[in-house]
Amino acid sequence: MTSKSLITSLVFIVFTSLTSFQANAKDSQNNFFVDLLILQHGKTVSDAERYFEKVAPIAARHGLVRVHQFNVAAVYAGETKPDLANLWTMAHANVFKAINNDPEYKKMIPVRNSLFDMKKSHMVLLDQQ
Repeated sequence: MTSKSLITSLVFIVFTSLTSFQANAKDSQNNFFVDLLILQHGKTVSDAERYFEKVAPIAARHGLVRVHQFNVAAVYAGETKPDLANLWTMAHANVFKAINNDPEYKKMIPVRNSLFDMKKSHMVLLDQQ
């Protein structure tokens, strides 16, 4: 198999997998949650990714599933450019209450606060109509 056909095959597989995942997530999850995060001075996107590798499975147990992480390419309004953004699906309205009551997540709150400027970051719940 040539490298061009291998790449084409991989792109096709990734595309069909994402399309299928998005369709299933939309059917089973009613809301989306977006976080636009600003890192604390001296912290990196790699630090954030290590945090999310630990937190995402905890959140998923309670119905908050991380769909994708994004780099913020540009900001067209507002004063602050987020360092990264995440798109999540939510299974039910009590997701955040359940997560915040999880002892494993509670241990991660100081890590979260040391990584992200929570006063400048934005977190938005999007409800499908």
